[in-house]
Amino acid sequence: MTQSLVFYSNDDAESSVSLTRRVAQVIGANTPRMGYVASSPDPGRVFFERKRAHYENLGVDLCAYLDSDTCDLDAALSSLMDCDAIHLSGGNTFSFLGWLRERGALPALQEYGRTGGPLVGVSAGAILLTSSVSCAELCGDVQPPGFLDMKAMGLVDFEFWPHYTFGAENGHGIGAFLRYAPLVYACPDGAGLVAGGGKVEMFGDVRVFRYGVVAPNPAMRSDRDPTAAGEGPKC
Repeated sequence: MTQSLVFYSNDDAESSVSLTRRVAQVIGANTPRMGYVASSPDPGRVFFERKRAHYENLGVDLCAYLDSDTCDLDAALSSLMDCDAIHLSGGNTFSFLGWLRERGALPALQEYGRTGGPLVGVSAGAILLTSSVSCAELCGDVQPPGFLDMKAMGLVDFEFWPHYTFGAENGHGIGAFLRYAPLVYACPDGAGLVAGGGKVEMFGDVRVFRYGVVAPNPAMRSDRDPTAAGEGPKC
């Protein structure tokens, strides 16, 4: 079954409109239900409610919720797995991955993505979809002492650098990191990717690095209206 993965740098940016339209296509269902996984506890559901209003505009019902403080994990995961898509929020990538591992929720999300369930990741949530969370340090996340296992879900064979600013690759230590990274998609806020069926669609001013060198674009760029006939691959 074809994977359907969405990578946002920041889905609140106005320039994310074309990518947001593409998300509705990726989900596909007529009256889609979507789950939400928070990077950290949101006891007042402030961020959840904000995102629910965002998805309502797309005709998507954000109806299931999970965070590190959820009491009945099995019931919450069951509700998520029944959804047509799952949203992974932004936040601190290392703590997000840490609690998913500790509570045993990571394998269920990996299997959901591997079997074709659409996963929509924002910043930290998008990094979790990739092969490694190493890129989190490039956008300011601090690696906790003793956090050694950088393996993420491994649903794609590239790394994702959100909140990228042009020229940041020349910063102290960043160039050295990139030189050892086979493939990194660097996305400014407002930019993003859709990956599926062995293809990657790019939205916005995405920069691609192969072992530290800016690479010719290996993906299909989808800056125009993705609803236009023949625009972009089908995921």
